[in-house]
Amino acid sequence: MKLHNTMKVALVFVAIFGLASAQRDDSLKVVETMALLPEAYRELQKFVVSVVADAKHNSSDVIYEFHREVYLAKDTFLRSAISLEMNTLYHLNNQPLQVDASCLSLLRSSADLNLQVSGVGFTNCILDVDARLNAEIQQVFNQLQLNESAYIQFSLYDAFAGRNIFQNPQDINDQLYLKLAQLQQTPTELVTQLSALVTDFRTRLEVARATYRQCLTVNNQVFQTAVDLILIQLQQICKGSLVASPTLPTTPALTTIITTPPFEVVPTEPPTVQQDEYVLG
Repeated sequence: MKLHNTMKVALVFVAIFGLASAQRDDSLKVVETMALLPEAYRELQKFVVSVVADAKHNSSDVIYEFHREVYLAKDTFLRSAISLEMNTLYHLNNQPLQVDASCLSLLRSSADLNLQVSGVGFTNCILDVDARLNAEIQQVFNQLQLNESAYIQFSLYDAFAGRNIFQNPQDINDQLYLKLAQLQQTPTELVTQLSALVTDFRTRLEVARATYRQCLTVNNQVFQTAVDLILIQLQQICKGSLVASPTLPTTPALTTIITTPPFEVVPTEPPTVQQDEYVLG
């Protein structure tokens, strides 16, 4: 009887030992599964980083194009303002000797003052567009960073939360395999999402550029009005006249070739109060 009981105890012990051994094997399998995750995670990271980098490069190209258009527009309008001033001074500096010199001097000072005021306008235009550009850049790069973080900040081992690797290793292993499946799904939709972000960024900068161009246009129109008034004062107050000449001074040659006219500049046509025909710049 004692021998029989001893055998039963031995069999129970063997069974328990066998069960425990199998469970430990399951625990070790968890580590084997864990070993598969880093490589899959690295491949996902490489894909996401590459896609985001392409989007950042495209955004940088958009920014470069914007900066280029800003300085080309500035160059065009600046030269237009200088041309208006030179044309005005040409008329003031070529009056007959009988025209009041002190009156002409005042008009020269007025022309210079108005050009300087126009310079304030140019500064305001470019500072406004610069502030808007910086805000747009911050927005688009924050969006790109958020998209990148959504895929890069990925917890590999939260499958262990609330679980014991010796008590329920199979549950952990199952969760790890789910993680592995998620990592192995290439997020191709990210390419479309980031492309849309860059396109939207370009559209917003086009609006900013149009606002900048409008600002420059208004600034030059205001200076044009001031020039028109000076030429009226020349004739009405200083008793001078517009000077007819086959050749008027021109603006220095452009250093930058502009293939497409970015703006419609208001023509330099001072109002006349005489019937004679004059050549104006």
